[in-house]
Amino acid sequence: MHGDIYVSLSIEESINILQEWVEKKGNFVRKIGKNIIDKCMIDFGEGKKAVIIIIEYYTWRNSNQMTATIVMDNAEGNTKIHITVGGSSQGLIFSYDYGAGESLESNLKSLFQCYEIKEMR
Repeated sequence: MHGDIYVSLSIEESINILQEWVEKKGNFVRKIGKNIIDKCMIDFGEGKKAVIIIIEYYTWRNSNQMTATIVMDNAEGNTKIHITVGGSSQGLIFSYDYGAGESLESNLKSLFQCYEIKEMR
């Protein structure tokens, strides 16, 4: 699952959706498993911005510790969202994420799916 998503939201609205997902109420174990560890906004002037958000994510099912880096920018008009996930499980010899990285990327992209646009403006 690679590729950028273009959405009809502003960068600020996109950040709010991501923030709500991180802070979403759920059971206690789920709540402590994700956290925004850094956010950096760059203003290029004339309404053009970029934001980089790093999320730490832990799944208890198979002890996967991952990070997701989300880059959002509106340099081309619409907000572009790029998601990269990295990390793995704890293993004595091999460290493999058992599909958790792809699942996290898919979950993050699904947050914006209903706002996705196919044609650029």
